[in-house]
Amino acid sequence: MPPVTLEQIEKGLDQIKTNMATKKEVIDLIDKKIDEDKEKQQAETTKAIDEAKTTIDEVKKANDALASQIKTLKATRFAAIKTPDGMYKGMWGDLETARNFGLYVLASVGGEAVSKAATEQLKNKGIELKAISSGSNALGGVLAPTEFIPSLIMMLAKYGVFRANVLEYPMAGESATAPRLSSGLTVYCPGEGVAPDTSDPGFSSVGLQAKKWMTLTAIDSEVDEDSAIAIGELVGYLIAHAFAKKEDEVGFLGDGTSTYFGHTGIVGALLAVDATIGNIKSLVVADGNLYSEITLANFETLLGTLPDEADDGDAKFHCHRKFFYTVMVKLALAAGGANATEIIQGRGVREKSFLSYPVEFTNAMYKAEADSQICTIFGNLRMGAYLGDRRKITIDRSSERYFDTDQIGIRGTERVAPTVHGVGDTTDAGPICGLITAAS
Repeated sequence: MPPVTLEQIEKGLDQIKTNMATKKEVIDLIDKKIDEDKEKQQAETTKAIDEAKTTIDEVKKANDALASQIKTLKATRFAAIKTPDGMYKGMWGDLETARNFGLYVLASVGGEAVSKAATEQLKNKGIELKAISSGSNALGGVLAPTEFIPSLIMMLAKYGVFRANVLEYPMAGESATAPRLSSGLTVYCPGEGVAPDTSDPGFSSVGLQAKKWMTLTAIDSEVDEDSAIAIGELVGYLIAHAFAKKEDEVGFLGDGTSTYFGHTGIVGALLAVDATIGNIKSLVVADGNLYSEITLANFETLLGTLPDEADDGDAKFHCHRKFFYTVMVKLALAAGGANATEIIQGRGVREKSFLSYPVEFTNAMYKAEADSQICTIFGNLRMGAYLGDRRKITIDRSSERYFDTDQIGIRGTERVAPTVHGVGDTTDAGPICGLITAAS
């Protein structure tokens, strides 16, 4: 039987007036509606409890894995982050910085004695911990000391393809307006003794709206100062890698939904140009909806779609590594009369190129084929996208969140505004173009 709706109850009340229904029948409907709502609420409560238990189990597993990594690093005298001759090869530039960041984490999340000792050690090294709040850089929370910010930003750029390729724009507030060059200067040929007309470059504006992003992990509350290097290395990596991964997902695939925090990325911006894909000048439709139906000519058309001004040395392909090896490399190897290495080999051993342009992998892009799916991005991201930066990474602690597992939550936050503006329109292509599979 279908569930009882409020409309049915209202209809029953109207039918009482015309003797088409009795009061008992309507009361029975109301009682059934109440019972159904109770069952639904109980089911939702049970589901929420099960999800909470699952989350706790996942956090415990993650904490156990992190504790195991810390223990292994300490037991092997940090062999994993050193070269055979003992030189540091970790993510912080040097072992001392890794240790200092570990002390910084301990000062934020360690027990009272450990926190006090870590804070004192940092102070002796001239590193002061500052406080912030969600809306100001002056109050509450724990701010990453300026000594660590350059390294954290480098880590984000190292692990994040979107951040590494777009223009970063510092923001003084939660919203900002960034300039976008829409037209250049005009060249005249005036007659002798005639002053040329004045021309100014044309600028339009791009709105940036920063939002707080957050990542959360947990470590045992009984950490000690001997773990500083390992904690600095692993926690720094986990937080930077998590933010970089999400920046890529939002920057490349964002469609304005809650999954992407309301931001619109490259794919979303391209598809939003027009409801009819064929009208979007920055998109090239492949010969079919299957990856096996994509041709070399499709890619050549894509290269020809990019405006000349965007091809200034920064243009490149962005795709999933599986798409590169199963589609682009396959086309290169099958190209008659062409040397495949000229199509796919970059200047370095690990560099990749296709049709003489660099190829950069991002796991954010699609690897499985689908109808009307943008499978690769080609263009100059620096000319077509911003990453507004309102506030650098911060770290805070919570001893209550995982009270029952005797763990301390480590929360990383940043305020950013990934914004894509260079996808053209229905008349002209923009500096960011894409290849999209056909509809079935």
